[in-house]
Amino acid sequence: MEFNEVQAVNRAYELLSEEEACKGQAHHLRIIKDKLEKETLTLSIIGQFKRGKSTLANYILGDEILPVGIVPITSAVTRVYYGDKSAEVHFFNGDVKPIEFENLSEYISEQQNNNNKLGVSSVVIKTPSKFLKNGIEFVDTPGVGSFHKNNTEVAYQYMKESDGVIFLLSVDSPINEIEIEFLKATKEYASKFYFAVNKSDLVSEVELAQYIGYCQGVLQQIMGYDSQPVKIFPVSAKTGEGIKELTTSVSKDLKKNARAILEHSSILKLRDIIDEANDQLRFYWKAMNMEYKDLDVAFSSIDEYIDEIKNEANKQDSNFEIGFNEIKIALSEKVQEFFGIKYVYEIEESSPFKRTMTKSEFQEKVNNLLEDLRNTLDSILLYREENAYIVVRRIANINLLSNRLREIKRQINEQLEKGK
Repeated sequence: MEFNEVQAVNRAYELLSEEEACKGQAHHLRIIKDKLEKETLTLSIIGQFKRGKSTLANYILGDEILPVGIVPITSAVTRVYYGDKSAEVHFFNGDVKPIEFENLSEYISEQQNNNNKLGVSSVVIKTPSKFLKNGIEFVDTPGVGSFHKNNTEVAYQYMKESDGVIFLLSVDSPINEIEIEFLKATKEYASKFYFAVNKSDLVSEVELAQYIGYCQGVLQQIMGYDSQPVKIFPVSAKTGEGIKELTTSVSKDLKKNARAILEHSSILKLRDIIDEANDQLRFYWKAMNMEYKDLDVAFSSIDEYIDEIKNEANKQDSNFEIGFNEIKIALSEKVQEFFGIKYVYEIEESSPFKRTMTKSEFQEKVNNLLEDLRNTLDSILLYREENAYIVVRRIANINLLSNRLREIKRQINEQLEKGK
């Protein structure tokens, strides 16, 4: 039967949704499913720090909405969508805060939000840019390779979400090992690449041609383009030179090939999610085989922490939606600490204008959450389970799921090999 990207994603989602141990991977796959259904494509501009990504992004969008500066600026991801002009900050705890554009630097500037001490997950901007009209999510990422380790970690994390990539180089520095390694990593998740070299106004035409020729050779080898040359767009984020050609080329290609790009990037991501899920199942297998005395200590520790959470929840008097999210985050960390396994909760975003949860509702949700966690841990780890049939069936189900996921991955690898 012919391989179908959407069917592969749906099948994997169906399998992972039935296994409590893989709820984090199932959540990630649901996002991919939604993007396929809505045909929303994520185009990220990425590269090493101080290559001029934010300045170039402003030119592409036709509006100076992103902060720029002489030192590394971006410390958090900025996501830009088509719409009436607005900006809001999204925090890891689910809080959403509308802000004025002139205050953006407070949240995405490395100087004002060093190492993202404010806990910003992303800044979301809407602007009526023609470039974004056809369902494009445009993303400006922190640069890799700077002194600020957090920026590199965020860039590597968000590259996994990209479907298409504008990879930015600069004539003032030959393509280096940091950029090469980042590009190799990004290639495992994104389907389409557009290469641009910034600061073309700083060198002569001869020097620019030499630089582009050198980069083409390196990129050709990295990307594995055997039959087609790597196209590099020389641009100047300072003068605007060459940016119209880049923007027009990207827009036309995305309009024509968006579906194919999205489907290809989806199975690249699915392949990685399958690996994560099987790693997660191995973690659970290891936890299931802990000695009873070790499990006793782990369960005693989580029970003590659950009591602490109950006491703290009784004291909370406001911001119940955010408080509930923070409890979820804390529980995930403690399950990782005590059992060595990942337990992922979905964080529901909430702005101050939408918060209606009462204290009694909050306490009820917290109690249900804690009870559900304890029961789930008992169930998936077979804690003190004496029924041999239940134990055997649990083990068989884990093995069956792993085998089914590996089969989907095998089909993906075959499809990718055909497409080379």
